[in-house]
Amino acid sequence: MIISQIYINAFKSIRSLSLPLDSHITVVIGANESGKTNILKAIETFLPDRELSFEHTCQYSDFYQQGKPPQLGLQITGFTKDEQVQLGKMYDGFRNLDSFVLMREGPNLSDYKIQTNDKMLTIGNVKPLFNLLPKILYFDTIPIIRDRVEMEDLIRGGRDFQTEINLLKIGSVDDPAIIFEDSMRGRRAIEETSREITQRIREVWNQEPSLEVKLRVNGNLMYIDFSDETTVYDTPKSRSLGFLWYLSFYINFIATTLEAKTNEYLFLLDEPGLHLHPAGQKDLTRLLENLSTKNQVIYTTHSPFMINREFPQRVRVATKDNEGTSVDNEAYRENWKPLRQSIGLTISDLFFFSASGMDADQSKKSSFFNKK
Repeated sequence: MIISQIYINAFKSIRSLSLPLDSHITVVIGANESGKTNILKAIETFLPDRELSFEHTCQYSDFYQQGKPPQLGLQITGFTKDEQVQLGKMYDGFRNLDSFVLMREGPNLSDYKIQTNDKMLTIGNVKPLFNLLPKILYFDTIPIIRDRVEMEDLIRGGRDFQTEINLLKIGSVDDPAIIFEDSMRGRRAIEETSREITQRIREVWNQEPSLEVKLRVNGNLMYIDFSDETTVYDTPKSRSLGFLWYLSFYINFIATTLEAKTNEYLFLLDEPGLHLHPAGQKDLTRLLENLSTKNQVIYTTHSPFMINREFPQRVRVATKDNEGTSVDNEAYRENWKPLRQSIGLTISDLFFFSASGMDADQSKKSSFFNKK
């Protein structure tokens, strides 16, 4: 199943919002302080273990005057036959449905309700339903890969060392202690992990095709080194923040989706690729395309380079005025006029989107936000 629509009422800067989601990627683009992050936060807040209270209520909404918390909704559709059977076993009202809306209207589990056609059903226990729904994972920060990490930290785990743990996972090392063994198994594990991550990152990072990632162990320390055609092995400190973010992002998402089922996750990304230059951002959009073949992705950005030109229908433009945050779901109309106005892109900026060496006609056709 997938989430096809988001409904947000009276959440922070959002008075009322209906946001259709693409089955693969939805891009929310807009200027700073337009409320993009609040859209992602509202989706994350839908989870039962997240707080939803009057403190989240939009101050210029009717809900605020009434002292009510926000109201959030997810429209769920695209059930497989197995999911349809499991839903029918949970709630009789789900039988023979093509879609339903799951609403959250307060802080408690009892505040979840199901809207099916013209009926509103109260749920006794919502947790079994969340086991079927796509898992919502919100990423606003990615733990940047370290120069070195101690064996105890890898074994103990935790978010601070998640990138390094996931790096080993990509190399099929589930027990970090293995790579510290003074044995053929330990040496093979660290060599195969180095080779695997090098091969994978070369496929998705076009800036340095000769890049190599090398792991090595000295005592109870694992070191992470990089090299390319211009340098001998050096530490991550020698690389740009943009590349380190990209590598760290790639490691964490690949490890998360290694064994994931189709549509198991809905990933929420806030300003991914912020430290990347345009070529790197284009690499990132291609990587996101690959990730979205199995799972839905929603990401915010204020960079036009983070948009895949082949799918203009995926783009939503967020703006904010004295009525709060609103979203334009047809950002591509009138030669992308809503988008250009939102991020302040002028005609004189359009040289960024025309490849050098093109003739006038080719340039006119390929210009991303060409204005007739």
